[in-house]
Amino acid sequence: MKILVTGGTGFIGSHLVEQLVKEGHKVKVLARESEKREETRELFERLKVEIATGDLADRESLKKAVERVEVIFHLAAIARPMAIPREEYFNINEKGTRNLLEVCRNKKIKKFVMMSSVSAVGQSRNGEPVNEKTECNPVDIYGESKLAQEKAAEEYFKNFKMPIVILRPPMVFGPRDFELLKLFKAVNRRFFPIRGNEKCMEFLYVGNLVEACILAMKKGKNGEKYHITNGEHYSINEIIQSIERAEGKRVIPISLPRWMMRGGGYFIELAGKIAGFHPPFRHDTIDWMTKKLWYSDMSKAGKELGYTPKFGLDEGTRITAEYYKNKGIIR
Repeated sequence: MKILVTGGTGFIGSHLVEQLVKEGHKVKVLARESEKREETRELFERLKVEIATGDLADRESLKKAVERVEVIFHLAAIARPMAIPREEYFNINEKGTRNLLEVCRNKKIKKFVMMSSVSAVGQSRNGEPVNEKTECNPVDIYGESKLAQEKAAEEYFKNFKMPIVILRPPMVFGPRDFELLKLFKAVNRRFFPIRGNEKCMEFLYVGNLVEACILAMKKGKNGEKYHITNGEHYSINEIIQSIERAEGKRVIPISLPRWMMRGGGYFIELAGKIAGFHPPFRHDTIDWMTKKLWYSDMSKAGKELGYTPKFGLDEGTRITAEYYKNKGIIR
């Protein structure tokens, strides 16, 4: 099939493009000029992937990109909290999605798979995992914009019967990721002062998410949402220990008091506001790493998509650490 991937130059998108080509599909990637990074450019040349220059904010630029396309994977988004104005999240995540849906409305699209986030739902209540029936209550601007994106997709499904499927992953890691790289770097430096044995976190390897994307294309029910996870809940101690094994390093057993970590987080947040950068550590970071705040149930994806994670935590961290070492990012 002829498939368009928006966000194909990004971390998750580039892995999806690789797998689609491997399965014999003809792949086109939507990319802005500024997104054509050296690593992905070389990858796409090797894979013989077509590049369609366009921007979600420019509806006219999207028309050529969707020509003769049968399936669309919509991954392009502002994908994490950043030090940018609030409206930028909605301009890309909501309005950009509407632009793409509008140019596809009269096309013969067989499936439109959209990448949302568990952040659209918000945090777990009473320690219970969230699922597709949980009432949405996002806790930050990013989550609000992803929920607005979902509502836009729902409108096009209901009003125009577009074959839309929505995926909601948690934190995703793997080769080419530079967001959770800071966690691998912390372990590599042998200093990570947060501890917790509560199984409260989701940590999804990119290979598992790519598999879920393919299954959503083949088996996803139109108009449905699916939570995708690694199939296990982790404590921050388990994650750090897995990275330790992958890197062959041991973190110095120092745990700072919660009040000190919170105080440091407030200081870094203030510095970020003054200097205009997104802080790598916030006052509430220790909470989401040690309390049942982000906790998902993937049983619907297992039942309807046949999704079963192929990569466990240890295998995922090993592959990821090897990538960082080969790139000289960590030693």
